[in-house]
Amino acid sequence: MKGLEPRPDDLVRHAQCPLCGSPAKDHLTGARDLHYGIGGEWQYQRCIGCRVVFLNPAPTAAFLAGAYDDSYYSYQDFDAPTAWHGVVKRLIGFNPGTTGDPAFPRPGRVLDIGCGSGQFLYRMQQRGWQTAGVELSTRAAEIGNSKHQLNIQAGTLVDAQLPDAAFDYVRLNHSFEHLLDPRETLARIRRLLAPGGLLFIGVPNVDGLQARWFGRYWWNLGPPVHPFNYSPHTLQRLLAEQGFETVSFRTHSNFAGILGSLQMALNHRAGRSADTGALFRNPVAKLLTHWIAKATDLFSKGDCLEFVARTRT
Repeated sequence: MKGLEPRPDDLVRHAQCPLCGSPAKDHLTGARDLHYGIGGEWQYQRCIGCRVVFLNPAPTAAFLAGAYDDSYYSYQDFDAPTAWHGVVKRLIGFNPGTTGDPAFPRPGRVLDIGCGSGQFLYRMQQRGWQTAGVELSTRAAEIGNSKHQLNIQAGTLVDAQLPDAAFDYVRLNHSFEHLLDPRETLARIRRLLAPGGLLFIGVPNVDGLQARWFGRYWWNLGPPVHPFNYSPHTLQRLLAEQGFETVSFRTHSNFAGILGSLQMALNHRAGRSADTGALFRNPVAKLLTHWIAKATDLFSKGDCLEFVARTRT
């Protein structure tokens, strides 16, 4: 993806909000991609109506599909974590990958959308769950299927052959903000969920303190692979409009929202990638900024949102 440059026909200009149709919008910030080396200065606007933040112009679906190559972080092979590794992280208060997935009384059927090579599905499989995944990358799907038999379908959710009312748990962790069709995705998920099933969505929090502190250098802003960025208000409103009720909500932060953003601000003039630099790789700085980031979660002002919802009856 490094060196990828958008052409005019790779962009779609929005005269109105692509989520609610409101014509009124404010310019929020312009930003460049320092994560993957995709070219262009990308502009984010905020809708005056529903308050969602969106790219305008936005990339086309074809451009986005080409923006992820085999080096993308979630496409990599993985090894099962050792129990000792998890214990040490908990003891020092440093477990940045832990998400607030809901507890279930018994194993069931789980679908992970944007699952990469299937690391989360593997953990659920070890707990007795029947697993299924949807992943754009054919290579990542092959890793999860050949090594762990995770039942990952390559392609989009629209392409996937999945039965209605088949899943007790549907999960999108840091994949929902990558989608150009959030409304259609939620409508499809509503059909896929079994009665009483739960939906988990984890996305960056555009109204969090880290986003406000760092602006265009915020680690999780993510142009152009994040065509939408959500706040608690916009995501809860969207879920309600699509027939879901919120069961729980929290923010979830780690060191990257602070330390990574600082490194990005230092790197932008040199054109270096976001995670290049001694600051981001300093273990003491990681631990300290992780604790600071977790403090913002105490006030629900952290770096990322995590919603658990179910369909309204």
